[in-house]
Amino acid sequence: MVTIAEQFSYRIEIIDGGVLFDVSGLENRIGSPMQIAESIVNEMQSRGLDGSLAIAANASTAELYARSRPGVTVVDEDEHETLPLAALGIDEDTLKVFHSLGLETTADLKNVPENDLVARYGLEFRKTLDLMNQRGAHILTPNLRERTVTWDYELDFPVEDFEQLIFILGHGLGKVLEQAGTFGFSSEQIDISLGLDNKASAEYSIKLSFPTREKSFWLKLMNLRISNDPPEAAILLMRLVCHFARPRALERGLFAATRPEPESLLLTVDKIKKIVGTENVGVPALVDQRLPEAFELDHEKLPVGKEILEQKEQRPVLALTYFHPPIPADIKTADGRLLYVSTDHFAGRVTEYGGAWLQSSQWWTRAFWERMEWDVEIDNRRIYRLARTMDGWFVTGGYD
Repeated sequence: MVTIAEQFSYRIEIIDGGVLFDVSGLENRIGSPMQIAESIVNEMQSRGLDGSLAIAANASTAELYARSRPGVTVVDEDEHETLPLAALGIDEDTLKVFHSLGLETTADLKNVPENDLVARYGLEFRKTLDLMNQRGAHILTPNLRERTVTWDYELDFPVEDFEQLIFILGHGLGKVLEQAGTFGFSSEQIDISLGLDNKASAEYSIKLSFPTREKSFWLKLMNLRISNDPPEAAILLMRLVCHFARPRALERGLFAATRPEPESLLLTVDKIKKIVGTENVGVPALVDQRLPEAFELDHEKLPVGKEILEQKEQRPVLALTYFHPPIPADIKTADGRLLYVSTDHFAGRVTEYGGAWLQSSQWWTRAFWERMEWDVEIDNRRIYRLARTMDGWFVTGGYD
């Protein structure tokens, strides 16, 4: 049923036992509400589907009549159809009272003043009266899960230079983005599949941290990604798969300073990757090991630029600045205790220290045994990292 609804509307809400969709605006393309209903029924019959269909001015009324009447119903705003009171969702006790009073249908209930009914059964009964009088408050809310749209193009002959296919790829890209917009979505992931002359395929997946339908941006990004890792053979087939995502909402104050768009950042990052290599560009991430300068680059992740509202536990943090190269040092010790540190840049008496520690947590490597480290505080109230190797003592860093 959802597939049928998608042929008539992009605003679709899946409800229990059915589908609500907006057909406003189809009058110019199909005709009157009855002609629209007939078109939907014909599509249902061609697919072997049975069900009730109702077209009304609001979603609540359409759902009410579709659930209450078999076949096709077009509800006129001025002429109210008669329904059994049970269709309004009235509780059993109240229905028994109405039946004892001879009230069996909505037409009977309309003969009773609304104010008297509200005074007797409470303000909640106002919702029932509004539903009966086509004033239901339900607003159609699209709730389809994210889907995809695909575009395929088969070439007449193999093409080795991808640059020659940019125009065709741009045409297909425009189609999938336009279709995503038709359904009320944007996209933050597009997959590219290139069928090659050697029966293999080249797969590329471009993922963003924000949704956008900017065609020129997507096209530049695709060109950069494929140029960084070109296919190994001539191209025979192109396929695009656009994954739907909710559109990005932008709200800026009148006096807010302009900021670069995230599209510009991603294009710049891809250009840098092309120059210095993909492995040298990314977001730094700490490594859960004891290693010198222990961090790695996440090549797939990019800053999302969103505020993090979650407040984590506040703990004191010290930042260690590594010295390049390490500073040679003379260390005075007594009975295994550190007493004095002297370098060409500073000197002082050791007031506190911690250690010693092995440099690396990777005990299976040779480096694990070759270096010992201490954190020392000297009388100038600075804290430094000391290291002892086979070549002597060094100050390898300082805490900020």
